[in-house]
Amino acid sequence: MRAATLLLALAALPAAAQDAPAPWDIARYDRAALADPPVPADLVLPMPCGGAMAFQRVEVPVDPGNPLSDRPLRLGQSSPEAGYLDYLRTEGLRGPFGDPATGASHYYIARYEMTVAQHRALLGDCTPPDRAGDVAQGGLSWFDAVDLSRRYTEWLLTQAPDALPRAGAAAGFVRLPTEAEWEYAARGGARADPLLFPARRYLATGDLRDHATLQAPGSGRGRMAPVGIRLPNPLDLFDVYGNAEELMLEPFRMNAVGRAHGQAGGLVTRGGSFRSTEDQVHSAARVEFPLFSATDGRALAEDTFGLRLVLSAPVLAARDAADLAALSAAWDAQAEGPAVAADPDAALATLIEAETDPRRRAALEALQLDLRRARDTADTALARAARATLLAGAIVVETLAKDARRIGQLQTHIITQVEIARNSTEARRTEILSAVQPFVDQVQDLRAAETNLLLTYRSGLEALSSEFTPADRDLAHALLLRDLREAGQTEVAVLAERFWQDLRAYLATPDMGLDAIRALALAP
Repeated sequence: MRAATLLLALAALPAAAQDAPAPWDIARYDRAALADPPVPADLVLPMPCGGAMAFQRVEVPVDPGNPLSDRPLRLGQSSPEAGYLDYLRTEGLRGPFGDPATGASHYYIARYEMTVAQHRALLGDCTPPDRAGDVAQGGLSWFDAVDLSRRYTEWLLTQAPDALPRAGAAAGFVRLPTEAEWEYAARGGARADPLLFPARRYLATGDLRDHATLQAPGSGRGRMAPVGIRLPNPLDLFDVYGNAEELMLEPFRMNAVGRAHGQAGGLVTRGGSFRSTEDQVHSAARVEFPLFSATDGRALAEDTFGLRLVLSAPVLAARDAADLAALSAAWDAQAEGPAVAADPDAALATLIEAETDPRRRAALEALQLDLRRARDTADTALARAARATLLAGAIVVETLAKDARRIGQLQTHIITQVEIARNSTEARRTEILSAVQPFVDQVQDLRAAETNLLLTYRSGLEALSSEFTPADRDLAHALLLRDLREAGQTEVAVLAERFWQDLRAYLATPDMGLDAIRALALAP
């Protein structure tokens, strides 16, 4: 919803609501919409006192035909230094809202951290906003944050219900984000480069301080800054690193080697604050604080605590009979899988042993034989898939290395010609630079091809690490090397062994970024 739509929504409010102060200037709630070129928010919702809050749409690709389908995500980081805090884990995510055109799910997250002016408006203080009100609101407890989301939702449902997105018959509501929602959005969601999504930070190059308000080097001082003055992430979200550390919906849980530990603890903040140092700020960073102060027993409210809201919707409460029937059918279909896959051979063996009728026993034994044949076929297909992935990885490694050598040769030639041009007459310089341009184009084309190859390379690593057991990988590797050597393809065998070593490195650090992926593939 753009700013014009917001004005229409405000104009449609009841007469009592229209007596409120004039709508805020767009600079007070969506600074990026005034940039050059302008980048308006995906959705703008009205607030009390003529205010507004900007939101970005976060796409979560899922199977639209399956209401139980969600997107599996690998979040966290691979460093084991504090593995109990933020080690890699698998989460499922699905947005509450659907796109009829594409079937993709999505949710909305605030483009900026809540500001002083927005906080004031939710508390009923309609003091006209100014630049001081653009600073991120700090000093909130977790209970304050939840109460602010309650106040905002109640105001929207009573004063501007048509402005809220809907999930079927259910209107959306405002709440704090879950950790998975926050981290997926902070990394850039579906807009992020697939090679950078698992990296420590969403930016591959550049200065972190261009994106984050952090502690000044060599100083413990700092203060909250206006929102939106730094560079955004791939989703055009501002200040996901630094400034206010953002409160999460759920309580803290440790990481129990890839899953959430069973003990629920205190509150969680994400993203770091203006007091954080550069090494403390990354997409997986999470901090636990007690809910209550040990000093005075009151709800803990640090001056760095702020919030970024999301728009969500009920899961089941507003579904009609047709929706519930489709959901039930999807659950039944999904539930049947594990029951069949548990150990049918052992179950059949038990039935055969207990069967006294010779004819039924013979029928069960025939079924057991068919099952074993089918399992052997499936195992063979799986082994072939692992082998093919390993072989494809070896070929990609060779192609990357060959293209890297070609890029190096071309760059050397370009640099040499540019140096010659510098010492030539103007006419000769123009001639040389014109002749060099095709080589520059070749380098650009090879770089683009390299990015595509790196995506293929990473896909192979991900498939081998997540879709095959260690035993399957080891067996496929051993058989592939044996077959290649017996066929006299020693060079391909060497490449396959290189890719195997790359896989071992990837298994240890599966969240490596683009530069690390490239270095791994091109290592001698």
